Amino acid sequence: MNSLPFELAIFDCDGVLVDSEPLANRVFVQIVREHGFNLDEPTYLRKFSGITLPDRISAIAEELNWTPPENFLSVFNERLIAITEKELRVVEGIYELLESLRVPLCVASNGTRDEIDLRLRLSKLAPFFGEAIFSGMEVSNPKPAPDVYLAAALAFGVPPSRCIVIEDSIPGVTAGVRAGMRVYGHAALTPVKKLEAAGAIPFMTMMELKNVLLNKQ
Repeated sequence: MNSLPFELAIFDCDGVLVDSEPLANRVFVQIVREHGFNLDEPTYLRKFSGITLPDRISAIAEELNWTPPENFLSVFNERLIAITEKELRVVEGIYELLESLRVPLCVASNGTRDEIDLRLRLSKLAPFFGEAIFSGMEVSNPKPAPDVYLAAALAFGVPPSRCIVIEDSIPGVTAGVRAGMRVYGHAALTPVKKLEAAGAIPFMTMMELKNVLLNKQ
């Protein structure tokens, strides 16, 4: 019997389940550098955390007054798949957290379904979620809109007020808050104060979050 004060736990993927943001950022920065712009990798890791790739491309085009090549997206995806297959790691403590929760689990990410599937397969996290995967590319508006989180709640028949969201970026936190859900913010790339200001309950490690959630019985 579930004695937790929530009925559905919704996880973002990048930066929450797997440590993929640094890999995507590295590929993005490398491609832009190859066109003559010397971007600082740590700066853009923080700046673009949780932002969809099309929005990253639009932002960098405007910032640099530059027209990215038409094959930017395909080159990025090809390189990211290659580096992901070699270097992807799970977020420390995530297995233990997922195993401890006795409620339905799902993933809601701004990534494409293929991207999410690849990350879950490589990280051996797929069995925790099965087919319960929701992509921000398959709803009307990606995060920071609440659409993908509301789609997850609707699919499970759980009121938003009985859902929790585990996020790590401001767009993701904003989406969860707008959906009317309690949001926990992983302060890995995003400062605690920014997470709090956006409406999240911050935490530093998955073990810390596990203790917080299991104590709320």
